[in-house]
Amino acid sequence: MKRLLKLSILFVVIVLASCGIIPVLQQDIPLDPIGVRVPNTWGNDLDIFFTIDKLPSSIPIFDPISSPMPLKLKLSIPDYLGTLDNGKVMVFEDGKPQGFVIVKETEVRIGADIVFLVDTTGSMSDEISGVKSSIQKFLQSLSDAGYDIEAAVIPFGDYAPGNPDYEGASYSAPFINLSDSEIASNYANELVAYGGQDLPENIYGAIMFAWNNMNWRAGTERVIILLTDAFSHYTGDQPPDVTWPNFIIPENEFFDPYTKQDVFEAIYGYATLHIIASTGTFYYESDTDFSHPGDPRELVNATGGLIIYQEGTEEPDLSEIGIAEYILSSWLIFFETDSYKNSHDLSVFVELPNGTQGKEQLSGVIY
Repeated sequence: MKRLLKLSILFVVIVLASCGIIPVLQQDIPLDPIGVRVPNTWGNDLDIFFTIDKLPSSIPIFDPISSPMPLKLKLSIPDYLGTLDNGKVMVFEDGKPQGFVIVKETEVRIGADIVFLVDTTGSMSDEISGVKSSIQKFLQSLSDAGYDIEAAVIPFGDYAPGNPDYEGASYSAPFINLSDSEIASNYANELVAYGGQDLPENIYGAIMFAWNNMNWRAGTERVIILLTDAFSHYTGDQPPDVTWPNFIIPENEFFDPYTKQDVFEAIYGYATLHIIASTGTFYYESDTDFSHPGDPRELVNATGGLIIYQEGTEEPDLSEIGIAEYILSSWLIFFETDSYKNSHDLSVFVELPNGTQGKEQLSGVIY
């Protein structure tokens, strides 16, 4: 029988107050409910996203030595800005109902660190224009909601970050680290679309550069927003007897290729990856198979992010495409697993107070 896991407000106040993390009320993770079954019929009119969350939050274990750390799921409902009061949420592990505690993510994280990865090769001029015109409004909407926001911008092409001199760009630095929204917006306004050696770009390198080099703050939600019209270069995508690219890599440039698995192992459970994918060459809304080794959409799905398709001639308005709503409409679900060793199938069923229902499943999850 599972133990009750005490979640202590006293512990939060003493240990985490100096970090600025917002405390929550003392709660227990209840025992698993009896007699609850996976629904035979359930509506699917509600878009929900969920994934494993491994980031620390302000809900600690009362006795971390004798009690196992509860697992966390991140549940997001981008189209819903209300509460889940008077609604219904059910969580199942391998078909077994789970007792859990659910809290709004904005109540247990001090804010969000958002990194924009912007493909600055020549075909991306319209997309970059959209970033320039809407990044400030996007970030301001989150700040207006009371969320502490810092943002970074990393341009990339065949290199990550891009080389301003080589790419023919005029931006003042290879990238801007996590900063206030005005600094990030001003830097984005410098970006231009220019050059590019071949069709794929160094997307995986850009994600890994962001993950390894940003000044991520403790206690924040970590969000990576990718804007591109290409698949990624990856380890082994060129014949071993071919040197790519066939010119000298500028000093201090970052071109290390990665596999999709490398990126997955680095960010899974720790960051949410969203993509604004321009259609026409690599991306189509009718796509259902994301298994190509250069296709980052599989990583987006794995981290519970949004895939947003954009016509290549249109300018994306970051404040109107649902990512801000996603960030503000996320919950953390704490539960205790029956086994920390085996893989599991997880499913969640949600019914909003107005009766709208949605469901989602993760298969083969290893904690």
